[in-house]
Amino acid sequence: MMKMNKKTMRGVLLAAILMGTGALGSVRSTFAQESTQIKSYEPVQMGDNAQGMIRDGKPVAKGWKSLFDGKTLKGWRGEKGYWQVKDGAIVGTQPGHPHHHYMLSDKDYSDFELHIDVKLVGYNSGVCARIQPVTYDDVPGYQVDMGDGYWGCLWEEHRRSTRVLEYPQAEADKILHKDDWNHYYVRMVGPHIVIFLNGVKTAEGDDPAGYPSGPLGFQLCHGGKTVASFKNIYIKPLKPATKGTAPAVPDVVVP
Repeated sequence: MMKMNKKTMRGVLLAAILMGTGALGSVRSTFAQESTQIKSYEPVQMGDNAQGMIRDGKPVAKGWKSLFDGKTLKGWRGEKGYWQVKDGAIVGTQPGHPHHHYMLSDKDYSDFELHIDVKLVGYNSGVCARIQPVTYDDVPGYQVDMGDGYWGCLWEEHRRSTRVLEYPQAEADKILHKDDWNHYYVRMVGPHIVIFLNGVKTAEGDDPAGYPSGPLGFQLCHGGKTVASFKNIYIKPLKPATKGTAPAVPDVVVP
């Protein structure tokens, strides 16, 4: 569609008036389409500052790095048989096994900000951070949770097995797009952690007992059938990660 600036639009409107109301209606229709198209590209605030602004799933501010190319699992390592790229997203499928299954980043991160779109159909999943993987079933560390009663919360897997920061399910249900795409904006600076779900702050607090650094990851929780999808993954590192925090994960499939 041809783009029209204000001067051009005024000229076209004047010509339409001279030609008759039919032409004017056509121009009005074109202008409405232009306006709709412009609005679809307006940035949306998903956090509490300039870093929280996104446009078409991508952060507006400078300094952000994409962690997923939409086509391959480059930069990620996952347990074979459970993860694939489908329709521009990383998709994990858990058929209901008694063990967890994870996808892990091949780099560690310490202090950072993160934008990510997530979709959960089924039981439970999560966006993991500062984790300390031992196997693909044993992955202690933080989890920005996904699941009934857990959306918007911060969980620590395995080591403490507890909700570090909570958010009421009744409030989460008001902002959640169930079985569809949702957006998480996460900021971790030292022990201070902030979580936004679909632009609403759901958790904020300090956790000095948490791990200070480690890979990112995605979880397929044990025990229930789950299909978890992740896309538009962008990170802004705020300081270098602590070296050596991520043990090598054996290339072993846990049944």
